[in-house]
Amino acid sequence: MTTEERLRNGEPYAFVALRLPPADSHSLRQGLDKKLSQIHGVTLHVNAHDEWEVRVDGVPCLLLRLTPLTPEPAEKHPAKGRLAIVIDDMGEDVAVARDLAALGVPIAFSIWPDSGHRVQVLNIAQSAGKEIFIHLPMQPKGYPKVAPGPHALLDGMTAERIQEVVRRAASRVPGAVAVNNHMGSAFTESTYGMRAALSAIKGQGLFFLDSRTTAKSVGVAEARRIGLQVHQRDVFLDNDLAVPAIVAQLRVAEAAALKHGHAIAIGHPHKQTVAAIRAWLKKKSPSVHVVTVSSLPPQ
Repeated sequence: MTTEERLRNGEPYAFVALRLPPADSHSLRQGLDKKLSQIHGVTLHVNAHDEWEVRVDGVPCLLLRLTPLTPEPAEKHPAKGRLAIVIDDMGEDVAVARDLAALGVPIAFSIWPDSGHRVQVLNIAQSAGKEIFIHLPMQPKGYPKVAPGPHALLDGMTAERIQEVVRRAASRVPGAVAVNNHMGSAFTESTYGMRAALSAIKGQGLFFLDSRTTAKSVGVAEARRIGLQVHQRDVFLDNDLAVPAIVAQLRVAEAAALKHGHAIAIGHPHKQTVAAIRAWLKKKSPSVHVVTVSSLPPQ
């Protein structure tokens, strides 16, 4: 620890620099964001991936330097494929959230900004160190008969209104690293709408996972155009809610990860999905690792 005296408005104050012990930077940042957000006027600013600054009313007071984690020893069966699993529609069922958090693998929680138990599920995800996504409603085909839910991105919105919706969603899911679409088979085909939405997502410091609810989505192309990190879903897990069917889809995702080096599967917070993942984990190939989406190479 080092301390230096600085001046603000002619008055001296202490500026402290700390070297932190080895830790997972993503989990640490989520925890700090959560704690500091409860203190008025205190914010965390990332100067670099290994250097963070705590400011009070905009004044730098504490510099945190991160020590990287020591790489883990090589495994007996090195992974040949990496599989990321995202669970959409999170924020309503607290019990399922606890069960998912207890599985012991880095499953991402994609949380509805307007879900009834959003805060509780956020706390579960943050306490378990899970990657958090914003599950952002977007207009489907068949709208308005098919409704995506409140505060959705809709065709015909101005760019300014789209940006407002994205900013609101980000404010309601603090600690999120990415956005993926809820429904959106119509909206994600709109170049104008997606360009505005992805620009707003980039402005929030997030990346985008295209759930691929339509084969004609322009999400990946538009994200690449503006230099936004983007991924896309490879497999849906639980269109059929029978546990054996979900396990079979996990096998499909596993095979895709082995073939291509990585894959992304999306499921939903059903008890059957939790049971299927639990069963699959016991018998999955040792050559496949479950990883975070953010650790995968972008599209």
